[in-house]
Amino acid sequence: MDKDFFNEMRKISHNDDMRSRLLIHGIKRILEEKQEEPKLRRLFRRKKKIVARGWDD
Repeated sequence: MDKDFFNEMRKISHNDDMRSRLLIHGIKRILEEKQEEPKLRRLFRRKKKIVARGWDD
């Protein structure tokens, strides 16, 4: 996300109704950007799964 979005979020009071609307709009924009990425890039962006091991291993 761009810095302008975060600057606007800092300016708006936590109790303001516009803050929640701005946050929802920002989240929708992030999801749209992710869907427009090529599938190969999305594949590499995924996090690796962590396997927990016991003390015995």
